[in-house]
Amino acid sequence: MKRLSPIPEDFAPDPDSAGNPEDDLRALMDELKDAVSAPRSAERDLAAAAKALAQAAGTLHTSNGASDYGPKLRLGVFLDTANLTDRGSDDPIRVDFAKLLDHVSEGRRTVHARAYCPIYADFNGRLEHQRSVAPVWDMGYDIVTKPIKVFADGTRKADLDLVLVVDVIRRLPTMDVVALMSGDGDYVPMVEYLREHGVRVEVYSFADAIAEELRLAANAWHDISALTALHVGAPAAKGSRSRAGAAARGA
Repeated sequence: MKRLSPIPEDFAPDPDSAGNPEDDLRALMDELKDAVSAPRSAERDLAAAAKALAQAAGTLHTSNGASDYGPKLRLGVFLDTANLTDRGSDDPIRVDFAKLLDHVSEGRRTVHARAYCPIYADFNGRLEHQRSVAPVWDMGYDIVTKPIKVFADGTRKADLDLVLVVDVIRRLPTMDVVALMSGDGDYVPMVEYLREHGVRVEVYSFADAIAEELRLAANAWHDISALTALHVGAPAAKGSRSRAGAAARGA
């Protein structure tokens, strides 16, 4: 800004001046107006910085409109494998569990991804060939197994739902969101406990295999039947990141 000389309080036009006093006063006032209205260098720098910050913030948005600015919510994914794979032979829907994990994890930071699989202790083949393990093997999940118990009356039970609940409760302080992949109503007390401690709970299951009390207990319920992009044979979503492979396990 141009520096101006202070105007003395007893200012009076010089009678000997060759110029017109009114013109001189008018010129002085115009100069003062220009000085006041001219932007200061600090203000210009601040405006430029604000513009640059706005442009930088615009680049932080992903293609789906979500912003990556700031910390992402910590996600725990817990899959009751038998509940989603033991479907009738007449049901054509088969879940691509790698796509399901990608879908659930989008915009979040996955800290746990665990699949609970009942197995037969007398099975002679490799673990990944067991019926409950094969659909989730190398799909980005930690595989948790427990042998199936066969009782005298022929009933079979593995009690993996209890193992799942204990694992979730132990990991509660590390999660902001839990994605429970099951429709079993036995998980309602766990869901209520998580919500009481500020954790958001999302349930993924088939519409024909969801306990009403579980659907109502969760923050949100998603029908896998309607998520056709996540079914086996569906084309991969553009730009999706595969989480399959042994390197992805160990979350």
